[in-house]
Amino acid sequence: MKLSTARRTTVLVSAVAVSTAVLAGCGTESADKHPNAASSTTLTAAGATPSETAGASPSASATPAPTDSASASASHSPSAGPSKSAKATPSAQSGNAKSGGGNAAGAPATQPPVEKPAIPAPVPTAKPGAVALPPPPAPPVPHVPPLQSGCQPSKPQPDEPKATVGAALTAAAGQSRVLTLSSGGTDKLPPLPVNLVKAIAWQESGWQSGILACDGGIGTMQVMQNTVSWMNGKYGTSSDPKTLNGNVQLGTQLLDWLVAYYGDSSFGGKYDLSPDPATGKTPLLDLVISAYNAGAGNVHYNTVTDPTTGEIVGSLDIPNPKYVSNVKALMASQPWNKAG
Repeated sequence: MKLSTARRTTVLVSAVAVSTAVLAGCGTESADKHPNAASSTTLTAAGATPSETAGASPSASATPAPTDSASASASHSPSAGPSKSAKATPSAQSGNAKSGGGNAAGAPATQPPVEKPAIPAPVPTAKPGAVALPPPPAPPVPHVPPLQSGCQPSKPQPDEPKATVGAALTAAAGQSRVLTLSSGGTDKLPPLPVNLVKAIAWQESGWQSGILACDGGIGTMQVMQNTVSWMNGKYGTSSDPKTLNGNVQLGTQLLDWLVAYYGDSSFGGKYDLSPDPATGKTPLLDLVISAYNAGAGNVHYNTVTDPTTGEIVGSLDIPNPKYVSNVKALMASQPWNKAG
């Protein structure tokens, strides 16, 4: 009888111990795997402010606190706070552990950018054979487009619709012109970039075909009177600067001549206006844009000696860098597509 009682006591004690362990295990599981535990943290972080919602990825976040990309899905927001982001789910902890403890927030240490060595500009090289002759003397004062002038321009004739002006500029830019050289031979010029022609016209006149500047610039391309006779003589044409088509023809003919002049004298007869694949620079384009405004007699491409390397390289001599940067910015932004 005593033995039976001892056995019963042992069995009861064991049963109580097992029940206590199971209950403790269930309590731990319900705390870690509760279906609303992670979701409630997500809603709190995502719905806090618009800026946090927009910062779905670490790179797009507007908050300064860094976030480990490996744990972004677990922490939900850089601004959720250390206590929430660290304990939201086990994956958050493992994500921070992978970062190697680079900083308190777990973001990997940033590496300094690698500086690429500067590539010198190509040396000016003349085209062998016949080349485009130098321009006549430049005017003492560069032309000031009416939109940038303090003098009020006049409107001797009404403006053509913007769509009509744009079509005329596109047609003129697309022509492949042949320039007869005074020293013999010809330059066969490729079509001009449409955005270049449109940008210069926008910078000069805002595509106002009937405008007359105080310094004598005429129409859409702000052609000067001495340019009219010069270009008509170069190309054997009889364009009238007071008409839209004639004005645009004269302006694009001048651009073509500038491409030929600088291309022949400094780039071995190459007329490519796109960025140089080695340097990313656009020396020929910059020269052409500058000379359209300041006159080719004031714009040069020279050889200089690089003081650090001793190499002989090319150097732009441009008196109107702001004009050049404005035109290139217009080529990229194309505001005429947004104008009414």
